[in-house]
Amino acid sequence: MEYINISKEVWGFTLIGVILAAGRGQRLSRDIDLENVGPKCLLTINGYTLLERVVSDLASFNVDKVNIVVGYKADLVQKACTTLRRKYGVSFNLVHNSDYLSTNTAYSLHIGLNDICDDVVIFNGDVLYDYTILNNLLKIDKTAISVDNKKTLTDESFKIRIVNTQIEEMGKTVPIENATGEFIGISKIATNDLKEAKRLLKLLITESLNNYYDFIYQSLSKDGGLAYSFTNGLRWTEIDDIHDLTYAKSIASISDSTRM
Repeated sequence: MEYINISKEVWGFTLIGVILAAGRGQRLSRDIDLENVGPKCLLTINGYTLLERVVSDLASFNVDKVNIVVGYKADLVQKACTTLRRKYGVSFNLVHNSDYLSTNTAYSLHIGLNDICDDVVIFNGDVLYDYTILNNLLKIDKTAISVDNKKTLTDESFKIRIVNTQIEEMGKTVPIENATGEFIGISKIATNDLKEAKRLLKLLITESLNNYYDFIYQSLSKDGGLAYSFTNGLRWTEIDDIHDLTYAKSIASISDSTRM
């Protein structure tokens, strides 16, 4: 894969990456031996791990620092990062979520953002996506989330309902007929929203350690400060089970072609 390098001067901001990769992947582990593979970010598709895909994409935007929140098989992620550091010139900070079995993504993001004071782009570690999705998100000069507004939603989709630029509802319980689309697990928090985002994450984990970080965006949308980057049919998938993995393999070559 070849990547277009875009300097920080062109984009006008310093950008840090955060990848959430602490989870165990219980559903996928029914069909894949994750004890040997490691967390889902180390799944290899079309010759590249999901982790390398994100890191190489970030490197194309001159990102030189990435926080990875690890838990399950953290040693295997550490080993992969040693190779990726040499290949892409990116510095990694592994943030250990030792309570990954009893916490959820709100807690992982809470600790992952601890040392960050700049614009940050956040990835769920189990997402394969078209490079153009990331490119479109980063063109937005404010806090923003990527939303699939085209796919056929299901009861398992993490749905959102947007009304007049505000998120009125989000989660799996949102009625399909009311939903605007699905949050795909790629987002950006601008520097001026970081303090509030961290406060909201603290509230979420105080309420429950099993909360999802996604809900901070519902609160951030209330003053009109949240933007939406719609996928408009560009392909992506989270990988929760073997069916998702099969689909990821079927779209990987299309996704990679956008990186040329």
